[in-house]
Parts: sequence; structure tokens; C-alpha cells
Amino acid sequence: MNPLRRLMRSPRVVRTGYAVARRLPIGSDAALRLGRTMWRRSAGATPRSADDPDIPSRHTPATTPRDIDRHWPSPPQVAEPGRAVASAAPATPHAPAFDIDLMEQLHAEYLSHPLVPVPPGRTAPERAERARARLLDVHREIDLADKRVLEIGCGAGYEVWYLSHHFGADATGLDIIERAAWQELADERTHYVLGDLTTTRLFDDDAFDRIISFAVWEHVAHPSTALAETFRVLRPGGLAWIKANLHRGPMASHLYADIAFPYPHLLFTDDVIREFMRRHDRPAQGASWVNRLSWADYEARIRALGFRIKALRFTGQPIDEDFYRRFESVLGRYPRSDLSRDFFEVVVEKPA
Repeated sequence: MNPLRRLMRSPRVVRTGYAVARRLPIGSDAALRLGRTMWRRSAGATPRSADDPDIPSRHTPATTPRDIDRHWPSPPQVAEPGRAVASAAPATPHAPAFDIDLMEQLHAEYLSHPLVPVPPGRTAPERAERARARLLDVHREIDLADKRVLEIGCGAGYEVWYLSHHFGADATGLDIIERAAWQELADERTHYVLGDLTTTRLFDDDAFDRIISFAVWEHVAHPSTALAETFRVLRPGGLAWIKANLHRGPMASHLYADIAFPYPHLLFTDDVIREFMRRHDRPAQGASWVNRLSWADYEARIRALGFRIKALRFTGQPIDEDFYRRFESVLGRYPRSDLSRDFFEVVVEKPA
């Protein structure tokens, strides 16, 4: 932080400036407004325009507002003016201690009806079966046959192999971690790239006809940059199909194979989750790292880049109302619509 900005953030300097302005016999309000504006600019807190260029930063009425008298009336003097004397706010249950005992209790309560009754399998045959089902669903929406296709976050790479060997595609898989299967699956039409889309220019402009991504985007630390790169490497008229987990959904901890109840990542700290996993002889890890973007955040970034949204749907499950009321002190901070959305699936087009 530069010295001027540090000075302007000094409480002593700010209080002194306000006190001097308030003592002015004339123009006190104007001096305070000017001082606040100068403080915001010097401190780096200047207002920003909206991302949408059609939205102005200030509204201008059709007719000029009348002038307001500079001499303000004095309101009645009230001791402790902010003291609460009544409330119409709904009562919110007191937050419990979100400790290991409560976590164990909730897990036991949900074991007979866990959030995900049968988690996805991790064996090679199960991965291959899942890849075939995914690709058929996506193919019906965006036509993958005989295209140049990029999969972002390809994991073990079975989708990429099927794209080249069953769909006639020239297929490329990208991931930040190289997997054991890549060497065996790669050939002249099946390519794997180890790299980070957000830090390195890995592909030429307009290099792909189709881009797909299955439940990876939530793990991207710089999703806006990744979306911008997706736009760049997709040819004009090309389509991208993206599925991503949303942080406020019940499954976003990615620990549903081991934790039976919803929203553990919103209710418990990673330290408590790690202790729970250790007690149950699982790897002592916290909730999976998931960026905090809501669908509204994704949509704003997608549209700002120039993509056209061609299709959109959400997958999730109804809110467990008893569970919600029980922990409304925490869950009530989030929009209910976000709490019921696990994933979005979106098809976007780069305009021709």
C-alpha cells in the first residue's frame, strides 16, 4: 500500500478531517461530501460502473430536481437514538455449536437416507461406463461427431478416447494433473495436454468446434479467466457444454460418499470435517475446494464475454425443510434457490 493511501486510511486523520469540516460556519455539508469523495479516491474505494455498458453509473432524472435549502432543520434530541425498543423481525433459532459431536449426530441421523445413496464408482469399468453415458447426452445437444473437441478437466481421459474412437472426433483432453491412463489412451487423434488454461496460452485462437467440461469448473481458481480462454479457443459458431457444481448446493463438499447429510461445508469448519474423516478411517481432509460463484455470477461473466446462452438447466433436490429450520441461523444467509441447486448445465455459443 502506497504511503498516501495508508495515510488516508488512518482513523486519526479521517476523524480529524471530519471534525474540521463540521466546525465550518458555512459549507459544512459540502466540505464533508468533498472530503468523503477525496477519501474514497485516495483509498482506492472509488465507485465502479456496472459490467453492462448500457447501465450508466448514475441516474439522471428527466426533469432537474428542485434545489434544497442549505439550512437544515434540527431534529429533536434523543438519548441513545439507536437503542432497540421493539422488533418485528422473525425469531431465528439460536445457532448450535457446530462441533464434532453435532457432526457425528447428523451423520447418524442420515445414514438411513443419505444425501447420495450410491456415490459414483471409481474403477476403470465404472469410469468408462460413466463416460459413455455423458457423451451420448451431450452429443444429443451439441453434435460431437467428426468435430475438433476439447474437454477441459478430462481426468482419466476416457471421454477423450471415446470421442476419437467412437464419434470420429479429433479430441483433446486438458487437465492440470496428468493421469496414469493418458499414455495408454493417446494416439494420433487422441491428445492429452498437461497445463493450466488460466495461466498459459495453450491453444491457438478458434482451435475447437466444441468444448465440453464435466463438473470441473467449480475447482477452477480463476473461472472468469478460464471462460475468457474458452471463448478465445472456440471457433465462431462453435458450442461449449459446461456442467459445474455450485458452492451453495448440498453436495458441494464433494464428500457425500463419506458424509450422509447435506451442506457440511456450509455448517462445519474444515478442522471439524477432518476430525470426522479421521474418526471414520478416511483420509483426513476438509471439504473440497470449490469457488464461491453462484449461477448469477457465472451468467454475468458468460454474457459479458459475448457468449449466447442456448440452453440451461439445474439439477438438485428439494430443501429438507426440517433440516433448514434447524440450521436457519446459517442456511438462512443464502437464497433458498441457491441451496436447492447442485449443478448447472449450460450450452453457450460463440457468435459467428
